[in-house]
Amino acid sequence: MTAATAASRAAGGVRWGRMLRRHGWTASVWVLLAALLLWYATLIPRFGGFEVATIAKSGLPLALLALAQGVIVISGGVDLSAGAVLVLVNAVCAQLMLGRPSALTVGIAVGVVLAAALAHSIVGWIIDTSKVPDIVVTLATSFIFFGLALYVLPSPGGGTSPVIRILFTGSEFGIGTNPWPSLAVLVIVTAVTTWVLRRTRTGLRLYAVGSDRQAAFLAGLDVRRATITAYAIGGTLAALAGLATTAITGAGEARAAIGNLATLNSVAAVVLGGIVLGGGRGSLIGAAAAGYVLYMLSPILTALGVDPNTAEVVKGVLLIVVVMTAALIQSRRSQT
Repeated sequence: MTAATAASRAAGGVRWGRMLRRHGWTASVWVLLAALLLWYATLIPRFGGFEVATIAKSGLPLALLALAQGVIVISGGVDLSAGAVLVLVNAVCAQLMLGRPSALTVGIAVGVVLAAALAHSIVGWIIDTSKVPDIVVTLATSFIFFGLALYVLPSPGGGTSPVIRILFTGSEFGIGTNPWPSLAVLVIVTAVTTWVLRRTRTGLRLYAVGSDRQAAFLAGLDVRRATITAYAIGGTLAALAGLATTAITGAGEARAAIGNLATLNSVAAVVLGGIVLGGGRGSLIGAAAAGYVLYMLSPILTALGVDPNTAEVVKGVLLIVVVMTAALIQSRRSQT
């Protein structure tokens, strides 16, 4: 009986150790996010429902874009056009939805998201067919997307319908004290995407290709299909980020600086979330939390009275420390 108990405890310890190794980084990112929220609550005079709702909705586009980038990175690529897709979808939706009935704006939203998925799947096909590195192809397509966004919406403006704003912000005016619609969108999208990656053959194929593309090919996996699928999913999620931006701001703006910063932040969120840049390992749940962590840095540094230019330096230093820490942990795991 004693031996059986000892064996059971040993097995339990092994399981907990395995879970800690697999999910410890993701859990740490969520703990960091909770700590930042508590810290921010002590820095401002009043922290209530309005502030929580503002954080939930304002951080949503970056969290969704981090998911988009995460899917592609897991498959072994990188997408420098993710922010451009966000800007293009924002511009198109704001232009087409202005003054339209609510039912029609919902149809426009669905059509634009599907179009973005198709366009990005073509990007994946080009990458696989041409054998040109992802970073080159997506950089080129980002210029195309930015150009199209400027063509559609030369100057800031446009609009959307109350139903779209309610869907993402809980208010037809985009402001309020209800954080649940924004959080519901994030949870649903993250859960569905994680399920696809972890519980379907398509998702396992993406992990396999990202882990070792040549080995996946020799094992009989359709590498081309995996690449196209990854970019199609990434395009869908980036489009949702653009749609969320339209709902939150109630307008569109085709400014390249917005897209470039969003792209860089999405890559940073992927790294901070524990996804290995080489592909094949990582969790989207951590990337979603990391998106909010990066968003929280700006208001916290502002509340501390840090100059905006200095704040960007601080954010850069923090990201370097995180990347170095992640690299050291990954190196130790590989040696083990």
